[in-house]
Amino acid sequence: MDGMMNKTVTFASLGGALLYLTATAIPASAIECRGAFAYNSATGGYISNSICENKLIAKVGRKPYYGPNGVKENPIVKAEACFFGSSDIRIRDLCAGHLPADLSP
Repeated sequence: MDGMMNKTVTFASLGGALLYLTATAIPASAIECRGAFAYNSATGGYISNSICENKLIAKVGRKPYYGPNGVKENPIVKAEACFFGSSDIRIRDLCAGHLPADLSP
């Protein structure tokens, strides 16, 4: 009987771990970005999305290790990424106020 109890507990903890991994993996892949736009399944098109915008700023501004959360949460990281990517037209509108031309008097 004790062996059956161990198998049940092991199976339940394995199932719980699998459920946890599945639940935490879904949000990471839930947003499909194309540049600064996210796919909207309700309309079948792309809409502007701040997560995709921040991903693009991090990628173009050579700060990919910070990711979209680092760019969103830390204005200095966003300013640095915008400075390094200031000549790239893909993020010019997204970096309004953080470009070198905007900072000079």
